[in-house]
Amino acid sequence: MATRGHDHDRGRDRASNTEPENNPANFMTALDNMAAAIQATAAALGNQVGNGNGDDGEKGPMTLVTFLKVNLPIFRDTTNPTEADNWFQVMERALKAQQVLENQRVEFVTYQLTGEAQHWWQGTRPLLQQDDNAVPWNAFQLEFYKKYFPNSVKTAKELELLQLKPGQMYVAEYTNKFEELCHFSKICQGVLGDSEEWKCIKYEGGLRGDILSSVGPMEVRVFSDLVNKSRVVEECLKKAAIERNDSREFHQKERN
Repeated sequence: MATRGHDHDRGRDRASNTEPENNPANFMTALDNMAAAIQATAAALGNQVGNGNGDDGEKGPMTLVTFLKVNLPIFRDTTNPTEADNWFQVMERALKAQQVLENQRVEFVTYQLTGEAQHWWQGTRPLLQQDDNAVPWNAFQLEFYKKYFPNSVKTAKELELLQLKPGQMYVAEYTNKFEELCHFSKICQGVLGDSEEWKCIKYEGGLRGDILSSVGPMEVRVFSDLVNKSRVVEECLKKAAIERNDSREFHQKERN
């Protein structure tokens, strides 16, 4: 009987211990605490995203270390203006993507200069910098292109585009060369509608006669569509040429 009474007391203790868990007031308190914890976490994450440094967790402008995490290309020196332009375009896209401040841009980008390009910048920087102020991005861009992509080269590129003929090039090769030269053409960089039509007319004029005879009458004035149709026609012509060659070989064997 004593044991039964003892068991009864333990059961009553267990019941008293579980009562708070089922208590509605305690349950609502737990929900309130959970909501507060979620809000605090969200606020902390928001601060990290908005501080310009990503995972660094430090407020303020972006640091050079953070910018270089993108693993950007180095620029040494080149006599090829296209390479210089490509490098500059990559750097400019990285600056915009990472929202680098205007007064940090030149400092970050010139860190990627080495060799002869670094020597050039060491001599050019004092001419552009006033007092201890940051060099304006537009000023750096102007000097960079003056050095590595002068106006005389741009003019030569425009003339090359006007005189471009595919010769023995396939449509893909011709298109790549055409688009590269278009990047330096004032006409191609003009109003979109006008430049698109001009590009199509100029592109057609450089196509081989057998391809032009098929795509010309279509009067396609969307450049991407014109390129695709030219490639399709080229493939059809290749296939037809193979079939004609196979047919000649077949008839030759029959005669023999």
